[in-house]
Amino acid sequence: MIKKILFLISLPVITLAVLCCDGGGNGGEEDKTPAPYIESILTDYEGKAVAGKPVTLTGINFSPVASDNKVVYGVGLDAVSILVDEATEERVVFTAPEVSATKLNIRVSTKGKESNQVSLEFTTLPDPVEPEEPWSDVPTLDFAKLGGTTKTIVDGVEWTTFHGTWEGQIRNINIVRTTLNGHNHLGMYFSYYDTTYPAGFPECADGEDPRDLDKKCIYMNAIVGTNGPMACCHFARINGEIRRAAVETDNYFSSNCAMTIDGDKVDIVKVADNFKAKKLTNASDGSIDPPANTLTVGCAGPLLVWEGKIQEYAEDNSAEFLKTTHPRTAFGISKDGKTIVQVAVDGRWTQSSSTERAIGMSTPLLSKMMKGLGCYKAMNFDGGGGTAMWVYGEGNARNIVNHPSDNRWNWNSTGLRATGNAVYIKSDLKK
Repeated sequence: MIKKILFLISLPVITLAVLCCDGGGNGGEEDKTPAPYIESILTDYEGKAVAGKPVTLTGINFSPVASDNKVVYGVGLDAVSILVDEATEERVVFTAPEVSATKLNIRVSTKGKESNQVSLEFTTLPDPVEPEEPWSDVPTLDFAKLGGTTKTIVDGVEWTTFHGTWEGQIRNINIVRTTLNGHNHLGMYFSYYDTTYPAGFPECADGEDPRDLDKKCIYMNAIVGTNGPMACCHFARINGEIRRAAVETDNYFSSNCAMTIDGDKVDIVKVADNFKAKKLTNASDGSIDPPANTLTVGCAGPLLVWEGKIQEYAEDNSAEFLKTTHPRTAFGISKDGKTIVQVAVDGRWTQSSSTERAIGMSTPLLSKMMKGLGCYKAMNFDGGGGTAMWVYGEGNARNIVNHPSDNRWNWNSTGLRATGNAVYIKSDLKK
């Protein structure tokens, strides 16, 4: 009886001893789970971190349970832990913190075991750029809807005249929009220093000058014409013949672009000065010998619109000329070069009557208008008293439709100033 009791008592003791040995798992042996290791840093910003954006650490021995991993930087009491958003055994993903430092030394702690330390560099994103809307040649500015009138001169040539308030001031604006095609063609004619004129050149009445715009347009059998670049200071070549040479003393700030006509191709190009304009060659044959080059070039400026963008200039560059209101003449083209826009803006008319007043424009405002008229490129021509527009069968007896400022005491279309260049449209549809 006594022996049985001793057996029963000793059994649980043995059992407890066994449990005690198994309960620690390894009986106090060292944990041999390998430590995590970082191999590389991946971000969308060339391996650099941006606050608030994801960072991926690739390597080995991470826990696939995200909460088992932490990204740590700093040491001791200053150590900071960052929660991991996603994890596999080969990568962890976390969100870069907001820090003032440009670099952090980071490591990964997985179930208490720490990885090697790597350097994480930070960068900042540039300010977001608003996406540009695709260019459209469709005008956003229609002066006919603002009270003007539009008339078709021939198929593909429309003339709009406007007298009224635009941009807070009374303006007098004439616009011709031409579709270049097999019927309608652009050209330039120069006569300024000539003392003799070719056969068939129109005669002058009293008070007229053979250099007047209407004389050139009549001689070229044009349908529309405006004055062009300044004859006194801008390089001009007509069908390969230099009509106004590039003179060093005439390299004005305004000479920074040129109209070119190469057969049926019309363009506006940037140039540094008159001498660069002289070197322009045909797109078709690449000729470098001006006498053999049939390209027509009219240097002028300033450039108003370039590839759909309004051009700006520093105040020290002819600020008075740019910012004050004057009569202006402008020329623009559509993106495909098939539509030509010619504009004459009257100015210097300060009569008390609003029906006989026109303030003119600054070049920044002229740029805004040309872009609104659908010009992908646009340039400024000669202005002031030289601003004139000729439309066949319209206007006064000389077909002048605007109000030249040299006769500012009488609101009519007389008082032309002699100009060197005429930029004109010819059409075989002319009747």
